[in-house]
Amino acid sequence: MFDVIGVSAVAGLFFYLLRSVGFVGDEYYPWTTTPRVAAFQATRLTTSTFKIVEYDDIYNEQPFIYAKVFPDVLILIDSGCGGATENPDINVKELREFLETIPIAHNKGEPLNAGGRRKYGIITTHCHYDHILAIDQFANDSVIFASSHSPSFLSPKNFPKNSLCERLGIETPSYTPTLVPHNVSLSYMNTATRLRFLHTPGHTPDELAIWDDDEDILYVGDTVYEWDPIIFPLQGDISVWFDSMNFLIEFVRERNEQNYKRGRPTARINSGHATSMADALDVLLEGKKFLQDVVAGNEPLKNRTESGGVVQVHYAQENGRFSLRCPEALIEEARTDYKP
Repeated sequence: MFDVIGVSAVAGLFFYLLRSVGFVGDEYYPWTTTPRVAAFQATRLTTSTFKIVEYDDIYNEQPFIYAKVFPDVLILIDSGCGGATENPDINVKELREFLETIPIAHNKGEPLNAGGRRKYGIITTHCHYDHILAIDQFANDSVIFASSHSPSFLSPKNFPKNSLCERLGIETPSYTPTLVPHNVSLSYMNTATRLRFLHTPGHTPDELAIWDDDEDILYVGDTVYEWDPIIFPLQGDISVWFDSMNFLIEFVRERNEQNYKRGRPTARINSGHATSMADALDVLLEGKKFLQDVVAGNEPLKNRTESGGVVQVHYAQENGRFSLRCPEALIEEARTDYKP
């Protein structure tokens, strides 16, 4: 009679050896030939930072999630769409399972947080569904950070509507965020992260940027990005957005001047969609100029549609770099309120 346990152990060792020399890919467990296909893909951006893309979600958002890895802490910037997908091949749908069990080629073939040994901290750039739907996986044992700029916007009463979960008919994540003030750095679990919170309302009242003092990287959520439409909800305010963009432009200019004197590279920008590791000042300046052209009437309207009684408009540059979708009322308000 075969010793089943012994055979399993030998098989496990065999697959482990194959994986170690590259004959079996990182998507296989050493004790099985069943591929584990995750809803996420991770690539290294810097020595401590990874970009995680939820590449095939049912909402067609493909959000960017960022993981900043410290010795004892892993800080997530946003959490994506919760693994919701119609792709039948995907069988690892939870972000936390991905972080703790899926080997990453750019991380020496190891998971980003093997076995969950690091504590999590979650920063939400804003409360829209495509940035928060995995938070339930972390809410019981992690701190969730959000902007204190507009507490009522994040109140339990308003959260289902403002997160857009109510409109989509999906369950709203349940968590109580820790609201953070403007221009303070995050110290978490005895780790000085050197991540600084910056209030940048406009896209939403709770929009939050994060500046990485060590890496000279600005995380801007959905404030600005390239190659996909920048989308404003009804709760957005383009005039306030311009104020936030002006703040970020001056903030980055000052850092670039300091970096020039120190012989360091210019700041880079990571967005919630489409744009990562681009020149921060260039994206900020060109993104602002595009919306200025829209408000000034210098950018032609591509189309106008109506949904749920709200007239939506679409503008886009000919080269496709910057585009905009938003309620027409926001453009009209900006044309009244905004002073260049």
